[in-house]
Amino acid sequence: MNVKPTYAELEQEIAKLKETLHEQSRLENQCRKLVDSTSDSLYIVDGNGRYFFMNQIHAQRLNIPETGYTGLSYKDVHSPQQSEQFEARVKTVFETGIAIHDEYQHPEDGGYLLRTFSPVKDSTDPMKITAVSVVSRDITKIKKLEEALEKSEEKYRQLIEYSSEAIFIVTNGKISYANNSTQKMIGYPLEDLKLISFINLMISEDREMVFNRQKAILQGYESANHYTFRIETKEGSTIWVEADSVAIQWEGVTSTLNFMRDITKQKKTETRLLQAQKMESIGTLAGGIAHDFNNLLMGIQGHTSLSLLKLNKNDIHYEHLYEHIKTIETLVTSGANLTKQLLGFARGGKYEVKRADLNTLIEKTSKTIGRTKKEIRIHRNLEKDLWPTDVDQGQIEQVLLNLFVNAWQAMPDGGDLYIETKNILLDEDRFKAYGKRKGRYVKISVTDTGIGMDEKTKERIFEPFFTTKEMGHGTGLGLASVYGIIKNHNGFINVYSEKGKGTTFNIYLPASTPDDQKDEDRELDVAGDILCTETVLLVDDETMVLNVASDMMRTMGYTVITASDGSTAVNLYRENHQRIDLVMLDMVMPDMSGSDVFDEIKKINPQAKVLLSSGYSLNGQASRIMERGCDGFIQKPFTLDEISTLLRQILGQSRKK
Repeated sequence: MNVKPTYAELEQEIAKLKETLHEQSRLENQCRKLVDSTSDSLYIVDGNGRYFFMNQIHAQRLNIPETGYTGLSYKDVHSPQQSEQFEARVKTVFETGIAIHDEYQHPEDGGYLLRTFSPVKDSTDPMKITAVSVVSRDITKIKKLEEALEKSEEKYRQLIEYSSEAIFIVTNGKISYANNSTQKMIGYPLEDLKLISFINLMISEDREMVFNRQKAILQGYESANHYTFRIETKEGSTIWVEADSVAIQWEGVTSTLNFMRDITKQKKTETRLLQAQKMESIGTLAGGIAHDFNNLLMGIQGHTSLSLLKLNKNDIHYEHLYEHIKTIETLVTSGANLTKQLLGFARGGKYEVKRADLNTLIEKTSKTIGRTKKEIRIHRNLEKDLWPTDVDQGQIEQVLLNLFVNAWQAMPDGGDLYIETKNILLDEDRFKAYGKRKGRYVKISVTDTGIGMDEKTKERIFEPFFTTKEMGHGTGLGLASVYGIIKNHNGFINVYSEKGKGTTFNIYLPASTPDDQKDEDRELDVAGDILCTETVLLVDDETMVLNVASDMMRTMGYTVITASDGSTAVNLYRENHQRIDLVMLDMVMPDMSGSDVFDEIKKINPQAKVLLSSGYSLNGQASRIMERGCDGFIQKPFTLDEISTLLRQILGQSRKK
């Protein structure tokens, strides 16, 4: 049977119930405080978007009282567009039971919210969803920072992408990032570069050096590195680059950040300047050798001339001896021609400078090569009304013949030779490396379809004695003399060639100006049998030359006074100038040069006749002495006929014997 609880038991139950309700109220208050203390908006809605609950922050955001949301739905306080989006999210959660995260920008103030829609399930039936809770966090500051970071990254990305320098990152030996300039410079797109070992982009000679530099950076031996090397582009051409490298962390891996510049043009300019300096040094050396060699030849030539003068070639006793000596004279002439080529490279002496039409010279010389080398097809493209030039025609013919022969030798099985002339105006920047002024030039191009040259050969072709021919086949002076002759004509020459693709030589010679009037050279009269009674002061520091030259002049009838140095010559002239008819003066002497001696003699007697003699060509210092009033120039070695004719030309002819 049922036993009714006692009053005391009822009071006890009521007390427990009150305690439970109090505890629940306390917990609810704590939960409410916790919910209200957060900076996030927290609210719960049913399937129609009506609010069950919202915390204090959300109520403030909606600008409604804390308890004023009763009966309100989401669409009562938001725009239709916002409500449509919100209701779609709520519906999806009710249907799937899966939480949804979305990023939402408030249309009114532009603020950003990160919202999480989560299902609220029935405590008695976990499969039943009774509401959706929404946690909305203001992420405006974060988004603004992200946008600022993106703008900053974009700015620096543009700086890198549009930089004229190649900027790239090497990770584990391969290029993991490369800007546009890198891709343009090397010729490969980034997708291909990522597959190629960075070291394999170098030419083989530079790979070890680049590998060691990169390794030193990665291992911390060097904080930064600056170096130059050569890269082979996708098209197969080789470019010089200059790079700076530093170590960085890239996607968690120690890598190198590299800044690279194309310095190919700079390198070519430096190479030309170094080549010009080298050629200048070699030229000085070659000129000195040729000068000393000409003095030796002068001794041989002088004694040969004197011997021939005293021998009767019709005397059967001396017939063979006469022929031997004539052979020696021929060999001396060959040696002198060889030194002339050396001097053509070193000093480029000019003897008969006249105004010339280069088209005429080219027609003449190319026809000569065409008649002798019929396997070569010659094509001429000569500009009409070509500007005239002031040149030594003999030397320019030598230049052209050397180039034509060089082209023929490059085409052993025959080929095509293209010769072109052109009037051209040069600016200073284009040919700055050659040290030439802007102005009017005549350009001569000689192109063959022969075997061509590699870079190493091109760098040396103008050096004296350099030749690609076999031993005994050529002296290697042909192109060297071409270089010297053109340089001494205030012009310049360059060459373009590729292995198997032929060669082009371009010559640039200054065009004449209207006021450049050149006097025609006087014809030299052969002395013949002339009675020579004058007195000559012979000045030379080489004893061998002094002895043989004085013997040659005495043989012709001259009275000869000799001096082996400049100061002695000046003193002798001061004491004997009234009876000295001519001074034959060596240009290069120690202590007192020929130039100084000339000036002192002219001080003593302004009307003094002076014949300048040198193993060098008529150029530089010698030409400046000539301009100051010297009466003539003769280059050693000279024959008896040559010196006799020139002396008579200066002194005037006397009566016949």
